[in-house]
Amino acid sequence: MKKNKFYPLGGTTVFLVDQWAKHYVEKNLKMGEKRKLTEKLELRRIHNPGICLGVFANKPEKVKKLTEAGTGIVTVIQMLTLLGNSNILRKTGITLAAAGAWSNLTDRYHKEKVVDYIGVKTGKEKLDQVTYNLGDFAIGAGGVLWVLGSMFKKGKEL
Repeated sequence: MKKNKFYPLGGTTVFLVDQWAKHYVEKNLKMGEKRKLTEKLELRRIHNPGICLGVFANKPEKVKKLTEAGTGIVTVIQMLTLLGNSNILRKTGITLAAAGAWSNLTDRYHKEKVVDYIGVKTGKEKLDQVTYNLGDFAIGAGGVLWVLGSMFKKGKEL
């Protein structure tokens, strides 16, 4: 069980860094303001009242219930994964996904919307308009790692 101490610490770190970044942009950028970070990255202040890409933006209670359900499911899977005999990819993946889910759920409770702040310049107009937060990246990367980890039995790492 000592090996699993890293995962709650890592997940908590992702959660706290995302919450700090959201607080920073809320205090230092006006709504819709953009600041260039690199050639491909922008810091932005956007509020998303819906789920992914604004789906159900006009139904806040539905969005909150879906976020609660998704976060609950991911958290139960995380607990079972960490207590079970899973490999490092599965444990890391589900921990990242849970941290991102909890960060976005925290926004839903405190602000009734999610604060997004990372813009990626791709050269494709539609994609350039999408804004993310660290929690979104943690959910995406965590899902990919969890699926990859599910392809291997414990001890049979990449």
